[in-house]
Order: sequence, then structure tokens, then C-alpha cells
Amino acid sequence: MLLSGDLHDIGRNLTAMMMEGAGFHVVDLGADVDVEKFVQGAREHDADVVALSALLTTTMPSMEATIAALKEASLSVKTTIDGAPATYAFGDQIGADGYSDDAPGGVELVRKLVAA
Repeated sequence: MLLSGDLHDIGRNLTAMMMEGAGFHVVDLGADVDVEKFVQGAREHDADVVALSALLTTTMPSMEATIAALKEASLSVKTTIDGAPATYAFGDQIGADGYSDDAPGGVELVRKLVAA
């Protein structure tokens, strides 16, 4: 899933396909998604994990805002981040539950998070 301002979707589509292939139910909110739509989607679909992805550094603040909004809404959802500008350190800084640098790693990360 991509964040507000980021219209790139190849990585998101690849990750969604791999997650579905691994047996996960994926709700793809699409590109250019604002913070409130993530909160609504997580609540509406009773999400276990919200995966955030960005290709542009300009959308990275939206990752932090989304994670904060999910926590403020008291949703017991795990959050992951990925994308070219994202790093483990950034994920840790903004309170993400995990980081992956590619789609296969994202699948393994989500497996671990939902098993915990």
C-alpha cells in the first residue's frame, strides 16, 4: 500500500501478489492513500497488519503520521514499512513493527508478526 503523494505501484503490486500467494488476504487501498483511509481500512477490515510503502522520500512523513494515527485509534494492528527510501532505522524511529527491503522479505516479516 502506498502513502499520500506517492503514485508508484509496481512494488506494491508485487508485494500484494506475493502476500496473496503466501495465503494472506490482502486489501489493497491503492496509490496516494491518506492517513485517515488507512485507519478506516484497518478498522473496517479488522486488519492484523498494515503495510506501508513509499518510493519517494517526500512521502516518508506520511508513514510516521499513519503509524501514529493507527496507535491513536487504539487499533491493535502491526505495521510494516518498505520502499526505496525506507530503512530499518527509520522504521524503528517512527514506531513501525518491522521493515523489509524487498517483497519476499515482507512476506516473511508478516508471517512472523502474525505468529507473535
